[in-house]
Amino acid sequence: MLREIVLERIQAVNDYIRQDVEGFQEEWLQCSRDAQEKSIRADKKRLEQAQKRLSDLDLIISPLYEDQVLGNLSMERYKKISADHEAEQEQLKLEIGATEDWLDAREEMGSNMDAFIALTEKYVDVTALTPTIVNEYIKKIIVYAPDKSSGKRQQKIKIFFNFVDEVDIPVLSEEIITETTYGRRKTA
Repeated sequence: MLREIVLERIQAVNDYIRQDVEGFQEEWLQCSRDAQEKSIRADKKRLEQAQKRLSDLDLIISPLYEDQVLGNLSMERYKKISADHEAEQEQLKLEIGATEDWLDAREEMGSNMDAFIALTEKYVDVTALTPTIVNEYIKKIIVYAPDKSSGKRQQKIKIFFNFVDEVDIPVLSEEIITETTYGRRKTA
């Protein structure tokens, strides 16, 4: 049943995108532009602040060492201040690296749209699932625990496609719920 549902969803997404490629691209760009421009600006500002603070810490540590050598600062106090500054530097380096990676990933998202459209053009008429098709289209599938409260077994399934997490595709936003009726089982 899961294979049938995944196949139907892939076919529906392909049909939706092929019907209006330009509309899909516009929707993708609108979602990306609106949601991410503010966030990218904020991340870039945070990145600049972290880089400035990192260079400031280098400037602070040098005179601190000189004060300790000249005897103006006790060794214990120097060790504590120095350790605090070094820990902050390490944290800033990690933050800078993560923020740069995140910004690069966001800039790459524009190419994801092209990749997904190319995928729908590559598999024009999907009639059966193959491992290759599933791996290229599907990021993950969540199968929720079954609900038997109504007398029928209902199970919710959520399919996440590669490349199009951010875009609202009507056929993807519909919930998938499978139902089966319980029959009497005979036991031996």
